[in-house]
Amino acid sequence: MRRALPWLLAAAGLAYALRGFRGFPAGGRTVPAPRLGPMPAQEALDPPQEIEIVRDGATYRVRKTHRYRVIGQVVSVATYTLTFANDFFDVDLGLAWGDHVEALIRRYTFHQDHRWLFWRSDTPVSDEERLDVTTHVGNQHVIPASDNLDRAVRRARVGERVVLEGYLATVLTLDGIELATSSTRRDDTGAGACEIVWVESFQRETKRWNATGSRARPGDG
Repeated sequence: MRRALPWLLAAAGLAYALRGFRGFPAGGRTVPAPRLGPMPAQEALDPPQEIEIVRDGATYRVRKTHRYRVIGQVVSVATYTLTFANDFFDVDLGLAWGDHVEALIRRYTFHQDHRWLFWRSDTPVSDEERLDVTTHVGNQHVIPASDNLDRAVRRARVGERVVLEGYLATVLTLDGIELATSSTRRDDTGAGACEIVWVESFQRETKRWNATGSRARPGDG
């Protein structure tokens, strides 16, 4: 048994490392690399649009509330294989945006833990600096609109520049109970400050994928 233990530990470690592997995305179009600078853009939908999505045999409603587009540099990534156990979202991307991303990355370190994005500095931070990092860094809870997009988003790595296009969303049960609601502000912090993004287009450096083989079907909202 003792001889087998290292092999068992190695197998368990490999299984853990591969837990988020879903294969490689197909297709994709070559495009110019994204340029940092603009803040995330959003536009309210009036009225909001609803679709249904099935996960592990259960059906949920996704209410799209705002069109949304963000260009950012990845500062942290967390991927998940379990879906709805308070983990409806496939991928969390910590993104930094704006015209001074490199300065932010030099000044602060970032990491994710239990669906939260944390930042820290080795030197004291003023209220002005705290507001600056708050409004230029965000945790994006990503719901890819197709399996191929899911595979593409999961390939994102720290340091890469990406573009997310889709909708800020609220996730509900079929009975209309809200399970998670996206932030629509860039200056909020703490619980509820993350963006929940239904992603229909994803660009990673010079490759872009659009949703094909959608996971969703129209709802009655």
